[in-house]
Amino acid sequence: MSRSARRTEEPGYRRLASHLRDAIRDQRWAEGEALPTDGELGQEFGVSRQTVRRAYLDLVNEGLVYRVPGSGTFITPSHLRYRRPFETVDDLLGLADDTELEVVQPLAGAFDPDAVRALGLTSRLMYAMRFVRRHRGTVFCHTSVYLPPAVGQLLEGEPTFGETGATTTTTVIGAITARGVQLNGAEQTMTARAATETDRERLGCDVGHPLLHIERLYVDSSGAAVEWAVSDFLPEHYTHRLHLGRRRSTPSSMTAERPSMKGTPS
Repeated sequence: MSRSARRTEEPGYRRLASHLRDAIRDQRWAEGEALPTDGELGQEFGVSRQTVRRAYLDLVNEGLVYRVPGSGTFITPSHLRYRRPFETVDDLLGLADDTELEVVQPLAGAFDPDAVRALGLTSRLMYAMRFVRRHRGTVFCHTSVYLPPAVGQLLEGEPTFGETGATTTTTVIGAITARGVQLNGAEQTMTARAATETDRERLGCDVGHPLLHIERLYVDSSGAAVEWAVSDFLPEHYTHRLHLGRRRSTPSSMTAERPSMKGTPS
């Protein structure tokens, strides 16, 4: 079967996404210029609004465009088209390669009831710090990190975590593993929420702006919690992708493959 024949058999949204992708790469629209609306594209190509929305979603997931409710769809500025897949803890440690952390609240003793539950602590003692993370100078998330007492004490000597405004490419979990803690993995939950005044100050967005809220609980080789990280991402600079596959099955058993998580700061 020829390539053109295969393309003709593709779903309509994929053909439209491919056309838009080529048009963007050919610079048909300038950065900052709104792309055609769902209705305009639907009329031009004779497809439904749902097909247009699905095509745009593919481009959003690729980090090529972003959508602003009430304003339209825009091309992601070329300097912000940053994509990094996250499938393992090693991928998360790789954030140190090309992003920078800036301390908002230095590492210190703290208390948070949600962190107590997440970390499985039996006392009110814990450590916490807050920071924003940038890629090429652009803030794309802010994070609160909570640590059990023994882990927090390991990082007390880390100078870049102890001063407001300090910057470093080191990740907190990277600093923990560098001190001999053996990680076994992380559990992640993801929701969406509206930005608050605090988010506005840290991320530079409007109050009410949609944010991607991600919580990660890291555990060591014994299964004990070593870090609970709570992050809020600007969706125009970060895309979270979920790949669902299937395991091979036997006639007597059909089991779905465990999903792999991919997160992409754009």
